[in-house]
Amino acid sequence: MPTAGASANFDRSRCDDRGKQVITLDANGDGKKDIIKLFVMVMHDGNATQQLVCRQSDLDFDGKIDLVQYYGPAGDVIADEYSMDYSGKFNGRTFRQDGKKVRAEKDMNFDGKPDYFEFYEGGRLVRVERDRDGDGKVDEWQYYEGGRLDRIGWDTTGSGRVDKWERNPEGGPETPAAQAAALAAGAVTPTTPAAAADAAAAAAAASAAAKGGPKIQSDASENK
Repeated sequence: MPTAGASANFDRSRCDDRGKQVITLDANGDGKKDIIKLFVMVMHDGNATQQLVCRQSDLDFDGKIDLVQYYGPAGDVIADEYSMDYSGKFNGRTFRQDGKKVRAEKDMNFDGKPDYFEFYEGGRLVRVERDRDGDGKVDEWQYYEGGRLDRIGWDTTGSGRVDKWERNPEGGPETPAAQAAALAAGAVTPTTPAAAADAAAAAAAASAAAKGGPKIQSDASENK
Protein backbone atom coordinates (compact mmCIF):
# COMPACT_ATOMS: atom_id res chain seq x y z
CA MET A 1 0.00 0.00 0.00
CA PRO A 2 1.67 3.26 -1.07
CA THR A 3 2.35 6.09 1.29
CA ALA A 4 0.87 9.46 0.50
CA GLY A 5 4.24 10.69 -0.70
CA ALA A 6 4.57 7.99 -3.36
CA SER A 7 4.32 9.22 -6.93
CA ALA A 8 4.94 7.41 -10.18
CA ASN A 9 7.73 8.78 -12.33
CA PHE A 10 6.73 10.32 -15.62
CA ASP A 11 8.92 9.93 -18.66
CA ARG A 12 9.09 13.67 -19.17
CA SER A 13 11.63 13.21 -21.95
CA ARG A 14 8.61 12.67 -24.19
CA CYS A 15 7.95 16.40 -23.82
CA ASP A 16 11.54 17.40 -24.52
CA ASP A 17 11.45 19.15 -27.91
CA ARG A 18 14.97 18.12 -28.89
CA GLY A 19 14.85 15.88 -31.94
CA LYS A 20 11.07 16.25 -32.27
CA GLN A 21 8.75 18.08 -34.59
CA VAL A 22 6.94 20.83 -32.68
CA ILE A 23 3.55 22.18 -33.74
CA THR A 24 1.91 25.05 -31.85
CA LEU A 25 -1.66 26.30 -31.96
CA ASP A 26 -3.26 29.58 -30.89
CA ALA A 27 -6.66 28.45 -29.65
CA ASN A 28 -8.10 31.86 -28.76
CA GLY A 29 -6.50 34.05 -31.40
CA ASP A 30 -4.49 36.23 -29.04
CA GLY A 31 -1.23 35.60 -30.85
CA LYS A 32 0.16 33.33 -28.11
CA LYS A 33 0.65 29.58 -28.32
CA ASP A 34 -1.88 27.72 -26.16
CA ILE A 35 -1.30 24.16 -27.38
CA ILE A 36 2.06 22.56 -28.08
CA LYS A 37 2.29 19.17 -29.78
CA LEU A 38 5.48 17.15 -30.07
CA PHE A 39 5.99 14.40 -32.63
CA VAL A 40 8.71 11.82 -33.25
CA MET A 41 9.53 10.06 -36.50
CA VAL A 42 8.67 6.34 -36.51
CA MET A 43 8.66 3.69 -39.21
CA HIS A 44 5.35 1.99 -39.99
CA ASP A 45 5.11 -0.63 -42.75
CA GLY A 46 8.31 0.71 -44.22
CA ASN A 47 7.07 4.29 -44.23
CA ALA A 48 8.20 7.13 -41.99
CA THR A 49 5.36 8.75 -40.07
CA GLN A 50 5.06 11.34 -37.32
CA GLN A 51 3.79 10.03 -33.99
CA LEU A 52 2.36 12.30 -31.29
CA VAL A 53 4.16 11.76 -27.97
CA CYS A 54 3.27 14.85 -25.94
CA ARG A 55 0.63 17.56 -25.86
CA GLN A 56 0.79 20.61 -23.59
CA SER A 57 -2.20 22.91 -23.10
CA ASP A 58 -2.76 26.31 -21.54
CA LEU A 59 -6.45 25.91 -20.72
CA ASP A 60 -7.12 29.36 -19.26
CA PHE A 61 -4.87 31.32 -21.66
CA ASP A 62 -2.71 32.86 -18.92
CA GLY A 63 0.60 31.82 -20.48
CA LYS A 64 1.11 28.85 -18.13
CA ILE A 65 0.76 25.20 -19.13
CA ASP A 66 -2.08 23.60 -17.13
CA LEU A 67 -2.24 20.15 -18.69
CA VAL A 68 0.39 17.80 -20.11
CA GLN A 69 -0.67 14.57 -21.81
CA TYR A 70 1.77 11.77 -22.56
CA TYR A 71 1.00 9.48 -25.51
CA GLY A 72 2.03 5.87 -26.00
CA PRO A 73 3.01 4.03 -29.21
CA ALA A 74 -0.64 3.16 -29.90
CA GLY A 75 -1.55 6.85 -30.02
CA ASP A 76 -3.54 6.86 -26.78
CA VAL A 77 -2.94 8.91 -23.64
CA ILE A 78 -0.99 6.82 -21.13
CA ALA A 79 -0.62 9.49 -18.45
CA ASP A 80 -1.29 13.13 -17.78
CA GLU A 81 -0.50 15.74 -15.18
CA TYR A 82 -2.40 18.93 -14.60
CA SER A 83 -2.84 21.98 -12.39
CA MET A 84 -6.08 21.83 -10.43
CA ASP A 85 -5.82 25.52 -9.48
CA TYR A 86 -4.46 26.70 -12.86
CA SER A 87 -1.32 27.97 -11.14
CA GLY A 88 1.04 26.23 -13.56
CA LYS A 89 2.11 23.84 -10.78
CA PHE A 90 1.08 20.25 -11.42
CA ASN A 91 -0.91 18.84 -8.48
CA GLY A 92 -2.94 16.15 -10.21
CA ARG A 93 -1.84 13.08 -12.18
CA THR A 94 -3.63 10.27 -13.94
CA PHE A 95 -2.28 6.96 -15.24
CA ARG A 96 -3.95 4.86 -17.93
CA GLN A 97 -3.47 1.42 -19.41
CA ASP A 98 -5.15 0.09 -22.54
CA GLY A 99 -7.15 3.31 -22.71
CA LYS A 100 -8.58 2.96 -19.20
CA LYS A 101 -7.77 4.86 -16.05
CA VAL A 102 -5.86 2.73 -13.53
CA ARG A 103 -4.69 5.24 -10.93
CA ALA A 104 -4.85 8.92 -10.09
CA GLU A 105 -3.27 11.09 -7.44
CA LYS A 106 -3.95 14.64 -6.30
CA ASP A 107 -2.43 17.18 -3.94
CA MET A 108 -5.61 18.40 -2.30
CA ASN A 109 -4.01 20.86 0.13
CA PHE A 110 -1.46 22.19 -2.41
CA ASP A 111 1.58 21.53 -0.23
CA GLY A 112 3.52 19.89 -3.05
CA LYS A 113 2.83 16.29 -1.95
CA PRO A 114 0.05 13.99 -3.22
CA ASP A 115 -2.41 13.13 -0.46
CA TYR A 116 -5.39 11.71 -2.37
CA PHE A 117 -5.14 8.51 -4.42
CA GLU A 118 -7.68 6.74 -6.61
CA PHE A 119 -7.39 3.14 -7.83
CA TYR A 120 -9.37 1.67 -10.71
CA GLU A 121 -10.08 -1.81 -12.05
CA GLY A 122 -11.50 -2.15 -15.52
CA GLY A 123 -11.80 1.62 -15.62
CA ARG A 124 -14.07 1.70 -12.54
CA LEU A 125 -13.17 3.27 -9.21
CA VAL A 126 -12.59 0.62 -6.55
CA ARG A 127 -10.59 2.38 -3.82
CA VAL A 128 -9.63 5.83 -2.58
CA GLU A 129 -6.80 6.45 -0.12
CA ARG A 130 -6.30 9.74 1.70
CA ASP A 131 -3.70 11.35 3.93
CA ARG A 132 -5.98 13.57 5.99
CA ASP A 133 -3.40 15.07 8.34
CA GLY A 134 -0.60 15.65 5.82
CA ASP A 135 2.00 13.50 7.58
CA GLY A 136 2.84 11.51 4.44
CA LYS A 137 0.92 8.38 5.48
CA VAL A 138 -2.47 7.18 4.31
CA ASP A 139 -5.01 7.22 7.14
CA GLU A 140 -8.33 6.79 5.32
CA TRP A 141 -9.45 4.08 2.92
CA GLN A 142 -12.68 4.19 0.90
CA TYR A 143 -13.85 1.02 -0.86
CA TYR A 144 -16.32 0.99 -3.74
CA GLU A 145 -18.54 -1.85 -4.96
CA GLY A 146 -20.35 -1.46 -8.27
CA GLY A 147 -19.57 2.24 -8.41
CA ARG A 148 -21.03 2.86 -4.95
CA LEU A 149 -19.15 3.78 -1.76
CA ASP A 150 -19.33 0.57 0.25
CA ARG A 151 -17.24 1.17 3.38
CA ILE A 152 -14.71 3.57 4.86
CA GLY A 153 -11.84 2.69 7.18
CA TRP A 154 -9.76 5.10 9.29
CA ASP A 155 -6.44 4.87 11.07
CA THR A 156 -6.96 6.98 14.19
CA THR A 157 -3.79 5.91 16.04
CA GLY A 158 -1.07 6.40 13.42
CA SER A 159 -0.34 2.68 13.23
CA GLY A 160 -0.84 2.52 9.47
CA ARG A 161 -3.76 0.10 9.90
CA VAL A 162 -7.52 0.58 9.98
CA ASP A 163 -8.91 0.69 13.52
CA LYS A 164 -12.31 2.26 12.81
CA TRP A 165 -14.81 1.35 10.13
CA GLU A 166 -18.07 2.68 8.76
CA ARG A 167 -19.99 0.29 6.57
CA ASN A 168 -22.59 1.32 4.03
CA PRO A 169 -21.94 5.06 4.53
CA GLU A 170 -24.29 6.05 1.71
CA GLY A 171 -27.21 4.07 3.10
CA GLY A 172 -29.26 1.50 1.24
CA PRO A 173 -28.93 -2.30 1.30
CA GLU A 174 -25.51 -3.63 2.20
CA THR A 175 -23.79 -5.93 -0.25
CA PRO A 176 -22.50 -9.38 0.78
CA ALA A 177 -19.02 -8.23 -0.16
CA ALA A 178 -19.23 -5.34 2.30
CA GLN A 179 -20.48 -7.60 5.09
CA ALA A 180 -17.76 -10.20 4.46
CA ALA A 181 -15.00 -7.62 4.30
CA ALA A 182 -16.17 -5.91 7.46
CA LEU A 183 -16.39 -9.19 9.38
CA ALA A 184 -12.96 -10.29 8.15
CA ALA A 185 -11.47 -7.02 9.35
CA GLY A 186 -13.23 -7.11 12.71
CA ALA A 187 -15.05 -3.95 11.70
CA VAL A 188 -17.25 -1.76 13.83
CA THR A 189 -19.87 0.58 12.43
CA PRO A 190 -19.64 4.00 14.05
CA THR A 191 -22.76 6.10 13.61
CA THR A 192 -21.58 9.20 15.45
CA PRO A 193 -22.01 12.69 13.99
CA ALA A 194 -18.22 12.95 13.78
CA ALA A 195 -18.02 9.87 11.57
CA ALA A 196 -20.82 11.15 9.37
CA ALA A 197 -19.14 14.53 9.07
CA ASP A 198 -15.83 12.90 8.14
CA ALA A 199 -17.50 10.81 5.47
CA ALA A 200 -19.17 13.93 4.10
CA ALA A 201 -15.80 15.70 4.03
CA ALA A 202 -14.31 12.82 2.04
CA ALA A 203 -17.14 13.01 -0.47
CA ALA A 204 -16.75 16.77 -0.71
CA ALA A 205 -13.02 16.42 -1.34
CA ALA A 206 -13.62 13.89 -4.08
CA SER A 207 -16.25 16.14 -5.66
CA ALA A 208 -13.95 19.15 -5.48
CA ALA A 209 -11.15 17.17 -7.11
CA ALA A 210 -13.43 16.04 -9.91
CA LYS A 211 -14.67 19.56 -10.55
CA GLY A 212 -11.36 21.29 -10.02
CA GLY A 213 -9.26 19.30 -12.46
CA PRO A 214 -9.08 20.78 -15.92
CA LYS A 215 -11.10 19.08 -18.61
CA ILE A 216 -8.89 16.90 -20.75
CA GLN A 217 -9.40 17.66 -24.41
CA SER A 218 -9.43 15.04 -27.10
CA ASP A 219 -7.38 15.19 -30.28
CA ALA A 220 -10.17 13.55 -32.24
CA SER A 221 -11.46 16.87 -33.55
CA GLU A 222 -8.08 18.38 -34.37
CA ASN A 223 -5.67 17.88 -37.21
CA LYS A 224 -2.48 16.42 -35.89
